[in-house]
Amino acid sequence: MASGSSRASETHTMINGAQNEQKIGLRPWQHGAIFVFACAVVASHRPDAIFHAQFWAEDGRVWYADAYNLGWWHALFHAAAGYYQTLLRLGASLALLMPLSRAPLVLNLIAIAVQALPANLVLSSRSSAWGSLRYRALLAGIYLALPNCKDMYAIITSSQWELALCVFLLLVASTPRGVAGRLSDIFILLLCGLTGPFCIFLLPIAVVLAWRRRNRWQWAMTGTLAALCLVQAWGLLIVNPSGRSLPDALGASPALFARILAGQVYLGALLGTNTLAFNPGPRLFAVLLLVAIGGTAIVVICFIKSTVEMKLLLLLSSVLFAAALITPVAYAPAGVSRWQMLAAAGGIRYWFFPTLAFAWSLLWCIRSRVVVLKIVSAALLFVMCFGIIRDWRSPALKDKRFAEYVRRFEASPSGTAVTIPLNPDGWSMCLVKRPPS
Repeated sequence: MASGSSRASETHTMINGAQNEQKIGLRPWQHGAIFVFACAVVASHRPDAIFHAQFWAEDGRVWYADAYNLGWWHALFHAAAGYYQTLLRLGASLALLMPLSRAPLVLNLIAIAVQALPANLVLSSRSSAWGSLRYRALLAGIYLALPNCKDMYAIITSSQWELALCVFLLLVASTPRGVAGRLSDIFILLLCGLTGPFCIFLLPIAVVLAWRRRNRWQWAMTGTLAALCLVQAWGLLIVNPSGRSLPDALGASPALFARILAGQVYLGALLGTNTLAFNPGPRLFAVLLLVAIGGTAIVVICFIKSTVEMKLLLLLSSVLFAAALITPVAYAPAGVSRWQMLAAAGGIRYWFFPTLAFAWSLLWCIRSRVVVLKIVSAALLFVMCFGIIRDWRSPALKDKRFAEYVRRFEASPSGTAVTIPLNPDGWSMCLVKRPPS
């Protein structure tokens, strides 16, 4: 009885502390300073994104090229990979306002801003259910320094994943008190729902939270997500039904799944970008299998013991990880399956959510009363520090002489099609010179 009373008292104290913190909150200038600091941290991972900006893959070949060649309004309603991609196309539309030489910088700055936003949301008083401000600062720090995420830094194509994290944090957060907060929530929700398929995966979470909390705002968010799901379903099933069909073999197998889970998620979070999942050998596979089992055990323990916010994050990350493996957009070379290609692909956006969920699970386990679990989690977080240091600076993009091609394009007569090489190797962007307006 005494033990039950102490636990009830502790829970009551935590609730009161969260309520008091929500009343105090951070001041607007503090949120502004956090946002600027977070942008600086993101930019420090890839300084070339600002000082030597170039297009990356779809950033140039799809989003900017479509906005330039088709016109920004027509491009806005084109589905890509089966889905509408509003944020990415709006970013390309803004880039049209600048000279072509500055267009990559515009897209990179938008990507950096979106990537910094979750740090503000975690530190907001509305997220006090996650824990104390100090604990949430650690969550935000792990997010900004997360290893094995080199393809997430300053790339607007990857911004849809971070935007989905923003909406998740808003769904599990407390109800905004003012009109400005509600409008900003709806704006981010609309932007995410019209950018990629994530609204489909976020809708069940919204339904669960609306059923638990039973307030009008939560149901309004859920209804908005449901409507956005219908829009994306229209794009996937009607407008572009073959957008995600690829001829390459998937190559799925339990052994390869264990390799990917251990190498790209668990060891990726601890050691940084690696190709361990792709390396052959029975001894290495045995090690990876043990890592997969051990890492999954930690996640399962965290799921059982943690709060509803953490439980929902683990569920969302698991579903997104499974969806990425079932229908990956990966163009494998001849003789290589898509799963084999993914096993060797470190730092890609498919690993972002499960890697973040695992890292946050380790931080949560440190607060556990089980001594063994605390020691193991602390040791793994210590190892993660080496992965953070190792992966902090992403390699600069290969110099594709973008400025030289821009001058060639600007000197071309109207109607000329100019092909500009992009990163990574094998990608290019075709622009048809328009008459001056």
